[in-house]
Amino acid sequence: MYKMSIKDFLRPTLGKWTRPLRKYCRQCINESIYDRQNKHFFQKIDQTKGKKHIFYLGITEHSNLGDFGQYYCIDRWIRTYCSEYVLLKIGVNAIIQPKFHFFEKLSKCITNDDVILFQSGYTTQDLGGFHNEMHIRVAETMPNANILMMPQTIYFREEKNRQRTAKALNQCNNMLFFARDFVSFEDAIKMMPDVRTMLYPDIVTSLIGGREFHHKRDRIYLCRRNDGEKFYSEEELLVLRDNLSKLLPVDMGDTQSLASYKKIRKNLKKYIDAEIEKYSFYKVTITDRYHGTIFSLCAGTPVIILKTTDHKVTTGADWFKGVFEDGFVQVSDSLDDAYDKALAITKKDMPIKLPAYFDEKYYGKALRALFDEMFAR
Repeated sequence: MYKMSIKDFLRPTLGKWTRPLRKYCRQCINESIYDRQNKHFFQKIDQTKGKKHIFYLGITEHSNLGDFGQYYCIDRWIRTYCSEYVLLKIGVNAIIQPKFHFFEKLSKCITNDDVILFQSGYTTQDLGGFHNEMHIRVAETMPNANILMMPQTIYFREEKNRQRTAKALNQCNNMLFFARDFVSFEDAIKMMPDVRTMLYPDIVTSLIGGREFHHKRDRIYLCRRNDGEKFYSEEELLVLRDNLSKLLPVDMGDTQSLASYKKIRKNLKKYIDAEIEKYSFYKVTITDRYHGTIFSLCAGTPVIILKTTDHKVTTGADWFKGVFEDGFVQVSDSLDDAYDKALAITKKDMPIKLPAYFDEKYYGKALRALFDEMFAR
């Protein structure tokens, strides 16, 4: 008979009792870190007075490699094409807390030569996080600032949140707003009629065409999300996996890394390169992840897109129509349709190196030209 030890008895009991204390200690430690980051940010501004700055606000602070792909590409673009600017970066958690007085302090430091750049992604929304509140506070505090909003998906559940965001952002006199899908583009025009808005692809597309792999492609990758945007249940996806495994071996995964965001940030290029190369071992990728699609294309692997609970992933596929060979990027109507499309791909050879279309047309020097058109004095 198993005898419970004192240690086994005390662990859950003490864990329950000490949980509030541990939560409080973690909160204090995090606030101390964010306070130091805030102070360091403004110290750097003070040390570089008289120079032009790009203030990159809301950098990635979690372990999703798709969002880190955006961070990697934005940072790389700034360092390559805006080298005369001093680049200062800070996460939203070191910005948003009222006791840091971030917005008031930045409004006193910023000059007409400086540019605020907001992190790209699903951040103009009311589903969670603090990025949208950061956008609003910057707009309300610094309506005349030069602002580059990197490609966004827009989605609001509550109309009052949409209206509050629209009222704040529409007063930005020098903002260039990029929407990364047509639905978001139409929303942006309605919300911010006085702001210059452009339909612009996600910056991670600038990596497409930059690599070429020649690995044996003898598997299928099912890259699926595990959050509130997921449309199909895990049970349904497991049935799809079992059906696909009759064609080729199937691996399942996600763009979410098991590494901490701090570890990823320290070795960013290594993680992004490894993530892209991972897709190069597959004959086809089936995914409901926005950046699962893009990483797969970076690796020269055809993609079948599964629908999610919103428009982000499926409408994002519109960018690839007419750019790559027919059938390279397909949106499935159902899981049965996804299977049929995968079956067809496994029976033919597809190109493994795609053109660097997005980097040449939208990023690189093209974005710098837009940047100067908007912000050069």
